[in-house]
Amino acid sequence: MFPVSFAPAIIKLIAPKLTEKIANHIAKAFKLPQLVNYMELPNDADQRLDRLEEQMKMVAENSHPQQDFDDRIVHLEEFEKQVRRKKAFKRKDG
Repeated sequence: MFPVSFAPAIIKLIAPKLTEKIANHIAKAFKLPQLVNYMELPNDADQRLDRLEEQMKMVAENSHPQQDFDDRIVHLEEFEKQVRRKKAFKRKDG
């Protein structure tokens, strides 16, 4: 047998290897490497989200700019004045 004074030295040698073995066993039991890969690496959901974001940008770039609401109100007020004066129904050429 070993003397009691060697116990701390033996524990220092064995403990890191033992904790590493236990950690590896727990990681395998709970499938932690697969979970980490799923969280860290891009997957199909990320690719679909990227495609949707690109489509949204393309739609935003190709859409017509919205006319300012105040400009539309001014235009309608002017048209209303012309209708009230009946100028909107007159011919412009003669």
